[in-house]
Amino acid sequence: FHRAEGLQGSKTALAESDYGQNGPYTIQELPAYTHPLTQEFIQAAQTAGLRWAPDLNTERGAGVGLTPTTQHSDGSKVHAYDAYLAPALGRSNLVVMHGARADRLLIKDHICHGVAFRRLADSTDHVVHARREVILSSGYIYSPRLLFLSGIGAKKDLEAVGLEVVKDLPAVGRNLTAARFSPLAWRTAEPTLSQMMGEPISPAGSKADPKAFGSAVLEATARVRSAAGAHADPKSKRPDIVLSFMPLFYAPKSAPLQYSLQGEEWPLRTNAFSILATLGETKAQGSVTFPSGAPDVSPVVTHEAMTHPEDLARVKEAVEWARRIGGSQAFSQPTEAIENGAGAPDMWTAVYDGRGTCQMGREHHNSVVDHKLRVHGITGLRVVDGSVIPVGSPYLAVPEVLALAERASDLLINHHVTATAAAEAVSVIGIPDTHVTIDRLSDTLGGGFSMMQAVAYLAGTQSESLLQTPRSMPLALAPGSVVGIMGAISAVAAAFVLVTRRERARKAKESSYAALLA
Repeated sequence: FHRAEGLQGSKTALAESDYGQNGPYTIQELPAYTHPLTQEFIQAAQTAGLRWAPDLNTERGAGVGLTPTTQHSDGSKVHAYDAYLAPALGRSNLVVMHGARADRLLIKDHICHGVAFRRLADSTDHVVHARREVILSSGYIYSPRLLFLSGIGAKKDLEAVGLEVVKDLPAVGRNLTAARFSPLAWRTAEPTLSQMMGEPISPAGSKADPKAFGSAVLEATARVRSAAGAHADPKSKRPDIVLSFMPLFYAPKSAPLQYSLQGEEWPLRTNAFSILATLGETKAQGSVTFPSGAPDVSPVVTHEAMTHPEDLARVKEAVEWARRIGGSQAFSQPTEAIENGAGAPDMWTAVYDGRGTCQMGREHHNSVVDHKLRVHGITGLRVVDGSVIPVGSPYLAVPEVLALAERASDLLINHHVTATAAAEAVSVIGIPDTHVTIDRLSDTLGGGFSMMQAVAYLAGTQSESLLQTPRSMPLALAPGSVVGIMGAISAVAAAFVLVTRRERARKAKESSYAALLA
C-alpha cells in the first residue's frame, strides 16, 4: 500500500497518518470540496455515538470522518492511468491498443504463449505472442471470462458449451463477493448537489456552484462493528457496516447503475441527501458464468439474495444506524425520510466492484491462482486484478488492487529482470499535464458556469447538442448520469474533478477542518 500512496497534507497529517507519502497515487488530507450537509452528517454520527476519525485509514475502528480522496494538490482527480500508465507512454517497448478485445489465450502444452484479439473497428482477428509471460488484468468479470474462453474452468461447464478442456479449475468465475448496499434518503431544504449544477440539470433559477463540481459525492464515511459480526467472530474488531454519505438523492430503483442515481429526468426534482448502508462481508455470494464459448456472448453475473440469518441481522442493524443518523436533530434544516422501500431486506444490491472470481489459494479445486498470482497448472500466465482477492470489503477495491499490482511488479521484476534493466525501465518520457481546473474553466466560461456548459466546452463540436435538455431517455441512461457515484460527478467522468486554486483551497480546507472539530 505504501509504495502506491502519496499523501499530501499538513505536517500533522504527514507525521501521524499511516498512508505512504512517496507513491504516485496522490491522496489529499482533505477533499477539494465538502458540502455543508456533510459536516452535519458527521456531527449527527458523533451524536449517535461514533467518534471523530480525522484519518479513516490510520484509525481502523468504529468512527466517522471525511472519505479519503485521490486528488492532486490543485484538486484535479488522480487515476491509476495518470499515476502509472501515462508516465510510461514514452517507452519504446509499450504499445497501447484501443478497441482491441482479447478473445483467447494461446496455450500449448500448458504454457501460455500469447493472446488472440479482435480489432472491433474492422472485426479482424490478430495474435500477439509473449516472450515471457501473459498478465491478465481484465477485472472480476472479464478475467474469468478470458480464462474460460481459453479452456480454463470447470470441466463440465467447458464441455457444455463445446470448449476443449485445457485445465479443470472449478473456481473460475465462482466465489464472487461484492459489498451490498441500500440507499436511504431524506428530503432537506438545504440545496443538494442536484440543485447546484445549473441548468438544464438543476431546476430553472438554480444557481450553479462550480466549486461543487469537485465533490467526491460519497463525501463522508461512518463505520461500526455490528453486533451480529461481534457474535460470529468475537475476536475481530473490524467494522463490517459502512454508512456512506452523499449530499444527493439516490433512488433504489436506479441501483446499482453508477451514473443514473436519481432515476428521474432533467431537471432533477428531488432535493435530498442519501446514506448508503453497506455490508462488506455477507454469507450471500455470487458467480460469473458463461453461457457460450463465443467471445461475442456476454457473461452472466449473478448475486445471491441475502437470506442467511447473519446477513439479515446485519441488514437490520445497518438500517437502524442509518435512520438514527439521517433523522438526527443535528441537521440544521428539518429532514423527512423518503419512504421508497430502501433498507428492506429485498432492497439491497451489489456494487460493481466484485472480488474472488479468480480467487487466490493453494488448492486447485477451490482457487485459481497461487500466492504469486500464477494460474494453477499453466506456465507463463498470471492474473493481476481484484478478481484474485479472496475476501469481501465494504470499500471499493482500488487500494487493494494498486497494492496487488505493486506486488506483482516486484514478482515479475525479480523473476525476469536484472536490477540494472529495472532501473532503466523507469526512466521514461512523460506526457504533458492535462489537468482541467475550475479556475482554468472560469477564465473562459466565467465564474458561474453550469456543469453542462463545462461539459459542452470540453466536448468541442458537440457543444450545441449537449446543452439541449433530453426529453426522453431510458432510466439506465438518464440525465442523472452527469451526477455520478464516487467522484464521477461530471459527464467527462475522470476528465475533471474541478477545483479552486491551491492557496484558496488550503484555506478553505483549514476552515472546514476547524468547523468539523468544533
